[in-house]
Amino acid sequence: MDSCPSILIVDDDEAIRSALSILLLRAGFNVTSASNVHGALEALRSQALDLVLLDVVLDEINPHSQSGLDILRAIRAFERFIPVIMLTSYTEWQLESLGLGAIAFVTKPWESNALLSQIRATLNAVAQIRRDALQSAEPRAVLHIDDLQIDTEHYRVFRAGKEIDLTPLEFALLAFLARNPNREWTREQLLNQVWGYEWVGYERTVDRHIAAIRRKLKLGRDELIETLHGRGYRLIR
Repeated sequence: MDSCPSILIVDDDEAIRSALSILLLRAGFNVTSASNVHGALEALRSQALDLVLLDVVLDEINPHSQSGLDILRAIRAFERFIPVIMLTSYTEWQLESLGLGAIAFVTKPWESNALLSQIRATLNAVAQIRRDALQSAEPRAVLHIDDLQIDTEHYRVFRAGKEIDLTPLEFALLAFLARNPNREWTREQLLNQVWGYEWVGYERTVDRHIAAIRRKLKLGRDELIETLHGRGYRLIR
């Protein structure tokens, strides 16, 4: 991950933009902000941004104005993938936001450490996927395993034609295993490869993410991803 990633904040509330800018600048990020769709799209087209923090409702007074969802649709059409974290008070928009390609959904008021952790985890996961794709002996944009498609360019997963919503780290873990099939990986190795050497945490974190992947993909016991008891995991092709 770049030592100073660039983040775009899109929110119509000046106080929120200011608070987020201060938080992110102190955390070592480069920050750009916009209050509406026009300003956001202009920044997205003119700058090399690494992540967007995006509010859903950008003009509550005018119900016919464009919203954060319009920005999300535009970002999804870009050639370069830019992760988006939705930041809003309206939890009813969560499913639609995630369905349009948002990485995560954080409700206001946010907890600063939790938000920063979400941002760093997202940036680390995206960087790891890009490194893994560049270093792979078979640098394919889309990996096919039976009825599973893993699009490593646009960070999307489909099973039997249906899109599956994975978190950035779930996606990074699945993509890594798919690029390195039929090989045993210990939990420690997976933490180093996917979370990064700077990760400080428990090895059982891997177990929780594997369990989430299996649940979302509706995999049977040891289907696709095999548990090697007491050792780790491997993806079977």
